[in-house]
Order: sequence, then structure tokens, then C-alpha cells
Amino acid sequence: MQVELTVRAGREVGRRYVVRMGQRFVLGRGRDVSIRVQDEKVSRRHVALELRPEGLYVSDLGSRNGSFLDGAKLEPNTPTAVRPEDVLQIGDHVFYVVTLGLDERTKRERARTRRLDEPLLPREEFDILGEIGRGATGRVYAAHQKLLGRNVAIKVLRTEIDVDEETRQRFLREGRVCVRIDSPYVVDVFDVRLSDGRFYLIMELVNGLSAKDKLYGGPLSIPEALLIGEQVALGLSAAHAAGIVHRDIKPANILITPEGRAKLSDFGIAKELNSMESLTATGEGLGTLAYVSPEQATEAKTVDTRTDVYSLGATVYHLIAGRPPFIPQSAKVLLAILDQPAPSLAAAAPHCPPEVADYIHQMLEKDPAGRPSDAASVATRLRRLREKHFPEFSPNKPPGWSLEESSEMTTPGALDGV
Repeated sequence: MQVELTVRAGREVGRRYVVRMGQRFVLGRGRDVSIRVQDEKVSRRHVALELRPEGLYVSDLGSRNGSFLDGAKLEPNTPTAVRPEDVLQIGDHVFYVVTLGLDERTKRERARTRRLDEPLLPREEFDILGEIGRGATGRVYAAHQKLLGRNVAIKVLRTEIDVDEETRQRFLREGRVCVRIDSPYVVDVFDVRLSDGRFYLIMELVNGLSAKDKLYGGPLSIPEALLIGEQVALGLSAAHAAGIVHRDIKPANILITPEGRAKLSDFGIAKELNSMESLTATGEGLGTLAYVSPEQATEAKTVDTRTDVYSLGATVYHLIAGRPPFIPQSAKVLLAILDQPAPSLAAAAPHCPPEVADYIHQMLEKDPAGRPSDAASVATRLRRLREKHFPEFSPNKPPGWSLEESSEMTTPGALDGV
């Protein structure tokens, strides 16, 4: 189950937000919130929404002007159940609440697979809150880790398919490579466990939207898109330093914390650069076609870090333009990815500064040699472009930038050759 909030009145009419099981979102005017509401009548931390197994709950956080659910004022700091199609109002903003349920067949399937997975997780340690995602080889649950008093995400290898040794090793590798990456811009993997011959990963549960979620209702502002690109590039720089190529950069795999920090997730098809053998089977490692580089589309086993630079460029393009450079509506898109230049970002987003558009196109060069050489230089350039063209956009200084880097970036000519 998940809940969708649609802005019916306010500055961003039509914008949609999705709250998933186990998540707690804070809405307000400040920067350390999950959903920022630019409204002078809204407090910095105004209201909290939490999706529990029994339903959605809303709590006013002691706001100055109060919060209203279907016209009734909420008691401060008192969780109140939200019914489907309720209307939440804070300040001049009105949110329409829709519970996105499941059809009966899907409910039965998820109940059956949950029964298969629950024995793996010690009941004295975990309470499963609900399923939040599934893929070809695994399912992801939100769970409460009782001993530590925190909510986590748990990814479990599926049992109802014939999982071969290569699939098991690939699943295990996802946990192993994430543990090797030390970055505040990569989702943490806390533990990798084995039970009854099946692996499961205990990971950080991010209480925030994905970049894909943020695209509901239209493109992002250019400085926000550049900030997300900068932070993902920092995460990629740490991954590449650990010898890991992600190979599946896309908006759905970028999670945004309430503090506004972008965190890279899902290393399921990552490639280890120094591995002597490949765990990429035929047809796997391709990534998502709308964001995949030309070389990855033809030979995913041999790509290097520059394929991630391309995919990040395609992702930032999407955040700015509201659509990826190539839309996979048919098999012909593969030919376009291989042979045609990306459609003009300046034409798709006329408000985008030409210098920004030119750099995104450089990231999308067909020849890897024509792209920026590494993710660290991409982070530096995106930061400088944001500061140059949008000086009024001043988010909290992101971690990961040393004093030496800050000094170097303010030196005249620091962008030359980047």
C-alpha cells in the first residue's frame, strides 16, 4: 500500500507526492523537511505524515496556524487517522489524499510471498511493516528493528523461482559492494545475513521521495536538479574509488532525505572493475534503456566509470526537461541511443542556461572519451554552474566537500579544462 498526495491549491498545483509503507514525511517551509511547502502561512516543520500497516496518520507538529483535515483542526502532536480521499490543508495549500491499494490477486500474492519471507527474519528482532518494492530476484520490505528502535529496509532473495548460484552471488555482491562504499550520498547497507540458504540485506530506509517521485507533476527547478546531480556524482565518485560501476543511474534509484540530500540506491547490477570474472549474464547489466549509455547498450560487461557519467547526464536532463533524452517507446530507440545526438536540452527547457545545457550534452557524448573524465569533476562542475547561475539558491553546505576543495573551486579559472 502507498498513499499519493496531490496539490489541489497552492504554489505547485498538480504536483504529486507518494508516501510508502514505513515512511514518515514532514511537510513544512524549512529545508530539513521531506516535502517543502513554499507558503508564508506554513511553519518550518508543520505537519508529519506516517504510513503504518493500519493506515496513514497525520500529526500537526505545533504549527503556528494549525493543520486541517476535512475542515477539522488537528490537535497538536496527536496522530490522527486519514481516510481515503480526505483533504489536508496547511496554510494556503490543499492536499488531496488517495490511498493506492492493490487488486485482490496482487494482495493474495503478496500475502503468500510475505509468509515465505517472514521466517527468515527473527520475530524478536523485526516487525515487517509492509512490502515497498520487488524485482526479478528480490523483494524489499519496510521493517521495524525492535532492538535498535529504528525502521529499516530489508531486501530478500526470492524463493518461488529457481535461483541459481550466479543469482545468489549477484545478490550477495550487492551487499558486499555497498558496504565497501563510504559516502553520505549512497544508501547504507547495515548487514548481510544468510538464513536457510537465502541471503537478505538490511539497509537504510530513507524517509523521503525518490527523484522519480519528485518528477510527478512536472520537471524540477534547475538549481534543484543540479544539486541532485552534484550529490549523486559525489556518491558515484566514492563508488568508483571503491572499484564499483553502478550501471543503473536513473531517477527511481535516487532517494532524497528530509534534509535534501540525494542518496544513490540499488547496486543490483553493479560491476566490479577489478573482478577477474563477470557475474553479468546475457541480457543483464543493461540498466534502464532511457538512461543507458551507447557502450552499455551493446556490451554491458566491458563498461567503465564513464557509463555512469552518461546515465547521470540523462538523469539530470530528465529532471530539468521533464523527460529523458530518449524515450523507449519502441526498439528503434536503441538505434537513436547508439547513433543520434540527444535532443537539444535548450529546446526542451528554454529557461535552462546555455552553459548548463552544454555541459549536460557533454555528459551525453556517444564516445566515452568525449565525456567528463570522472564523477568528481562532474560534481565540481555542477556545483559551480549552480552557484554561478542561481546564487540565490543556497542549500545547506553538503557534506563531502573539504576545505581544500572549497578553496580550489573559488580560485579564478578553476573551471578551465573541467
